[in-house]
Amino acid sequence: MKNLNLKKHMMTGISYMIPMVVVGGILGAIAKAYNYDIGNMGPEAGATIFSALNLLNPDHFFWAVNWLSSQAMGFAVAVMTAGVAYSIAERPGIVPGFIIGYAANTGKAGFLGGLVMAFVIGYFINWMKTWKLPKWMVGLMPVMIIPVVATLVCGVIYFVVINTPFSIAMTALQQWIMSLNGGSKFIIGAVIGAGMGFDMGGPVNKTASMAANALGADGIYGPMSAKIIGGMTPPVGVFISTLITPKKFSNVEKETAKTAFPMGLCFITEGVLPFAAADPARFIPASMIGSALAGGIAVAMGVESMAGHGGVFVFPMMANPMWAVVALVVGSVATGVVYSLIKKPSVEGAEIEEEIVDLDINI
Repeated sequence: MKNLNLKKHMMTGISYMIPMVVVGGILGAIAKAYNYDIGNMGPEAGATIFSALNLLNPDHFFWAVNWLSSQAMGFAVAVMTAGVAYSIAERPGIVPGFIIGYAANTGKAGFLGGLVMAFVIGYFINWMKTWKLPKWMVGLMPVMIIPVVATLVCGVIYFVVINTPFSIAMTALQQWIMSLNGGSKFIIGAVIGAGMGFDMGGPVNKTASMAANALGADGIYGPMSAKIIGGMTPPVGVFISTLITPKKFSNVEKETAKTAFPMGLCFITEGVLPFAAADPARFIPASMIGSALAGGIAVAMGVESMAGHGGVFVFPMMANPMWAVVALVVGSVATGVVYSLIKKPSVEGAEIEEEIVDLDINI
């Protein structure tokens, strides 16, 4: 397994994804700091949604900033998938990786689906490079044959192996979460919170979010608070972990956690994707524990939110906002403590970072 350099390939993709997540998160935080209800602030429909855009209007300006944030977040998984595929198969891996990574994100398979497909794409392309072709076709390999064939074949694999099973499983999970509403408030809050902390914007996270939204549409607003607070806990928790055990984190990880902290306060969970992708066996359980505790406390203590987004900016509008703060603090500290206890020191950090810097993309 070491000869496959799985760690190096994964960290390369993550290093390309981090700036995308940072830009998206910070722009989104700036916009939401102005007004959490961004969706209703945009221009009136015209020839396109941008034809009536007036950036001198503050509502329009911050709507545009939030739109840029959404685009950045939407392409984060695609950049990661392309980066991992590039690390494995060099330039021919970029296009299939980007396309299928974007499909994984929009298809709700999230970064986990994108990461799995990156390795499939990379090694499939390496196999294609061994094909014995006529001389006249050799020149077509990098610009036509590999991109088209790899995207087609790996795309079919994605839809059959990843997308369809994920969709069936996530539909069943959503129905199960909603069925818990008649029981213990702590349990449904904990389940939604744990789902939000599982894959940070991936299919389970989105399913838990949709279940909370569906209950909110029926006038049941407790699960909405678990959704928001449970999604805020992982970024805040990893920042706390870097404060508790700083020697276990590389400099890059510390800087990433510093950026994730304000993103988490704005309910942008994706800031911790680098940690979840690089150390899933340890970070995801720590994240789920904290988010479950936060969500359970919030719903059990009567915290309710009619808003579906906004992070700390909507806390004052929640029912029992002080308990929302308590739930966030307790859950985040739990994540930070658990992750600090189980995380291995980042011994390879400096070496991996240096290797990543040396990689150069020439297009």
